[in-house]
Amino acid sequence: MRSRQLESFVLVCELGSISKAALAQNIAQPALGAQIKDLEREFGVPLLVRTPTGTHPTPAGQIFLEEAKLILRRLQDLKRTLREAAGQAPRTLALGLTPSLSGLLTSRLVERLRTALPGVELKLFEELSHALIDHVESGKLDLALAYSVPSSRALQREARLHEALCLIIHPGSAFDTGGPVTLGSLAAAELAMPNEGDLVRRLVTDTMTEHGLLPNVAFSLDSMQAIKDVVRRGLAAAILPHSAVAQEVNAGTLVMRPVSDPPLMRTLYLVRRADSEPNATIKPALRIIDELLGELGRRDNNFTVVADTA
Repeated sequence: MRSRQLESFVLVCELGSISKAALAQNIAQPALGAQIKDLEREFGVPLLVRTPTGTHPTPAGQIFLEEAKLILRRLQDLKRTLREAAGQAPRTLALGLTPSLSGLLTSRLVERLRTALPGVELKLFEELSHALIDHVESGKLDLALAYSVPSSRALQREARLHEALCLIIHPGSAFDTGGPVTLGSLAAAELAMPNEGDLVRRLVTDTMTEHGLLPNVAFSLDSMQAIKDVVRRGLAAAILPHSAVAQEVNAGTLVMRPVSDPPLMRTLYLVRRADSEPNATIKPALRIIDELLGELGRRDNNFTVVADTA
């Protein structure tokens, strides 16, 4: 079994076609087919099946696909480590943050990482949680801080913070009465929410449904800035994490009320690939990240440090 065979098999599964995979690799289709046949002979089971909708992995092939991806990522890590050790490539650290966390952490994170890791090239990416998770799985990111990370064999996730979701309103709104707002009273509020599938919207909808309630969504918007603009103009309220609106709340253009009975909380996870061990670059980065998250939890009561991870 060679790495080229694994790459070919993964590509066929991703594209659903041997001919498309051969074209993408710039090799003849019979040559790629022969690579797959060699793998099937070596392991003694059929790995692919052709159907009217394309070429797909068999049940055994699906298991093989997951292992092949892990092996290829380990090989990529090994190549990078060897090049770094030989001085042929700079040491790098690729870290992902959500947009709401970026404004709270980036400057202090960069400052401390540069001090602790001289000579290491820092690469910071700002993406939504689902994109960060994909980038960790693919090997583009070494670490990520992401919300609502699903359990996965390919990922190691560790809960770091719980963050409160709050009712966000414009000054003078009928809901601008101070103090916490109950979950039940949210059903009367017209809401501007992210589109369906968004993690925050899903959390709000699921929690309210569990309590026999439904959110009254007046606006479904893709843009966080658009949601805040709608609220600022008094057209609707929103349920958002404090970190997404901290600047506006501090400036007085938006008002925040915590939610109670029950509170709405989302969990921030530190994510890395399950098949990679922390190296001399990642270990100090993990320590610095935990220090910063602990400080955030102590200074901002909208965050709660998860026990035993501070």
